[in-house]
Amino acid sequence: MTIYYSMKRILRSPVKSTLFLLLSGVSAFLLTLGGNLWAVNLAMLEEFEEIFVTVGTVEQKIDHVETYKIWDAETDDRYDQRAVHGKRISDEVMDFEGAGYILEAKQRPSFGALVDQRVRGSVYDSLIVEAAPVESGRADESFPMRAEKVLAGDEAVLKEGDIFYICDHYREEPRSFEAGTTYIMTLGHVNEVHGSRVEHIAPEDRVPEYMPDNSVASYQFTMDRELVYDAVAEAEDETAFDVVTEGFYETERGRRWLELVRSFDCQAYTIPVTPVDKTLLLMPFYWKEAQISKGRDITEEEYAEGKPVCLISSELSLVLRKEVGDRLALPLYYATYSEVSKMGIQAASVLNAQGKVYPVFDEQEYEIVGIYTAASGARNGYEMGRHQVVVPWNAIPENCWTDNIAGDGPMRGFNTSFQIPNGTIGDFMAAWEKQGVEGLEIRFYDRGYSDLKNGIESRKLMAVIFLTSGCVLAVLILCFFSHLFITGQRWRIAVERLLGQTKRQCALSLLTGFFLLAAAGTGAGCGAGQMATGRAVKAAEQATEFDAAFSNAVIVQTDTKENMLPAAKEKYGPGAAAAGIGMLLGAALIGFGVMRQELKKEPLKMLGEMEE
Repeated sequence: MTIYYSMKRILRSPVKSTLFLLLSGVSAFLLTLGGNLWAVNLAMLEEFEEIFVTVGTVEQKIDHVETYKIWDAETDDRYDQRAVHGKRISDEVMDFEGAGYILEAKQRPSFGALVDQRVRGSVYDSLIVEAAPVESGRADESFPMRAEKVLAGDEAVLKEGDIFYICDHYREEPRSFEAGTTYIMTLGHVNEVHGSRVEHIAPEDRVPEYMPDNSVASYQFTMDRELVYDAVAEAEDETAFDVVTEGFYETERGRRWLELVRSFDCQAYTIPVTPVDKTLLLMPFYWKEAQISKGRDITEEEYAEGKPVCLISSELSLVLRKEVGDRLALPLYYATYSEVSKMGIQAASVLNAQGKVYPVFDEQEYEIVGIYTAASGARNGYEMGRHQVVVPWNAIPENCWTDNIAGDGPMRGFNTSFQIPNGTIGDFMAAWEKQGVEGLEIRFYDRGYSDLKNGIESRKLMAVIFLTSGCVLAVLILCFFSHLFITGQRWRIAVERLLGQTKRQCALSLLTGFFLLAAAGTGAGCGAGQMATGRAVKAAEQATEFDAAFSNAVIVQTDTKENMLPAAKEKYGPGAAAAGIGMLLGAALIGFGVMRQELKKEPLKMLGEMEE
């Protein structure tokens, strides 16, 4: 009966009751929507921190383009162009205050590792042969030679006794050869035969022409990328070829030729090994053009502790007959800072300045924890090399390759990268610009995190506005209507008190209807707020499928997609309950507070004040 009479008295003022019901619903709606949006945005940020990675790459800019002349035996002079990077910039410039690295920037070498199985053909389809000219003459056009011995290379291409053709195709002063003399040379396939000596050969036969080379020079560099002095290389005569005579291989140059032959064999069994601090620092993995197809990725702990674990390509696993869990021995014998391509690891020569094949500088057995598959197409010059193996940087003893550097190259995106915390690109660039270093281009890739975070920050601001508005409105509404429904009923309170009702009975009589209206409005508002939150989250999900590539403060859209995680939907469930409980607690506190003040007054005094 108390509820009935309380509601009956409240509803005698339908305008006030309806207005209170609506406004309490609006307050609950704002509180629910604001609280839910705040919770959802925080959940999204936490999820994004786990799935998004901000990676930067460093590339030394091209200093200028150089035009140079090339002599061509068929077309005479022709011109070509090449990019020149200028003086090398060390990766030490990337160590500066304010960078805030998670994983610091450093230029990664690629290592050549020997394996048991042959993994490639002859180096660049090259051969080393002992050959004698069919006749005396100059190699100004296709010139016939007979292979006396094939020392290195694929005998399916050329074998002992075969006639082949050479040409100093790109030398303005072609070299001469004497019949009856045996020369040793390196051959590289560059063209098809041409000239008067091969008129009997039909063009459709496509007979290859080789460019001969007589160099046994080494290409060894220091850690500062300075070429190590090689006395034999300095004394080489480009106009002459070594003649093979009795005792030739006991001479300095003869021994070098034998080492060069050995190096060709070594490179046929060589695979590239790349040390890195995180798999995603290799851009094909970041772009998902290379993905783990078997096993797992190397963990952060394994990277940090330098565990002997590795990732290998699916192609290499077939060649070596290796699976996840198997052990792979990797004797590393040279390092290069040049590009590793689909042809594999490349070095002009793997002879050191002493004319020897580089010795092994580190040998360990690695557990294969994952097998990856890489897309066949390259992306902006980035690609996984053929048979490339990925190992933790810390698994290789620091700078143990100092005396085994066979190739140089500037910092490029494929060999110099780093990781910074999400959302700190602007801070990094501000600190970098203070260094005043010219000649480097830094590119950032964050899969759209920067734009997503900006959107989330905007929604967080909106959530704060909703929460603040809801709180202020709730307090004002509860204070105002508690005054109307309680203070405005002084006469009734005084009469009921004089008729013998207790303070508790008076409070229940007046407050029950007030609380029921507040509860009804709050319930409706919370339900509406919950529905609005669901629609807002769905709309946000549909708007977050993209990848932004941030390059020196410029954002470029690319095609990689990263979907918002549906787990964020689960984070806004408690929001409605919290808003409802808060509204009802507020109604109770304010209602009981106002009621308490009125019940403190004496009934007769209250009637006297009202008569006055």
